[in-house]
Amino acid sequence: MIIFLAGTGCRLGEVLAIRWSALDLDAGTVAINANVIRARGQGVRLQDHTKTKAGVRTIAIPKSLVDLLRDRQAKFKIRNDHDLVFPTMRGNIRDPRNTSRDWRMARDRIGYPTVTTHSFRKTVATALDQSGLSAREIAEYLGHANPSLTQDVYMAKNTGGIRAAETMNSLLSTM
Repeated sequence: MIIFLAGTGCRLGEVLAIRWSALDLDAGTVAINANVIRARGQGVRLQDHTKTKAGVRTIAIPKSLVDLLRDRQAKFKIRNDHDLVFPTMRGNIRDPRNTSRDWRMARDRIGYPTVTTHSFRKTVATALDQSGLSAREIAEYLGHANPSLTQDVYMAKNTGGIRAAETMNSLLSTM
């Protein structure tokens, strides 16, 4: 599950809600169309919608992730009524709070105490930005309605300065 977060930049609740039927491993895509939440007085729930309208999307996933998912599917023995890719050991909906706690304990053990599940989302946005994707493309991949949010919160702040300096250097060298 952590590799899926790191490879896609999806929100934790989105990843916990992914169903096998939402994956097209031949095409290398996943439909993000649900969310897992913990609702006060109701416990853990699988919502049939994402956090926002823009969150509903189909994204391409890295081939290495497709290969891992194929392997998981071949070895998958946990029966679950929701068709979840990442259920609990008993086949139930995974609680986002418990999953965050498990990750917190693991990251402390491996020496990355400040890396949250949300850190993966920011890292994906930065990598896509550094690869030259536009703010609109990154926003669509992450499920944001407004590219301005993606730019303000997720994209690296120094990339524009580097590109601007390179552009100015090429202009000045022709003078």
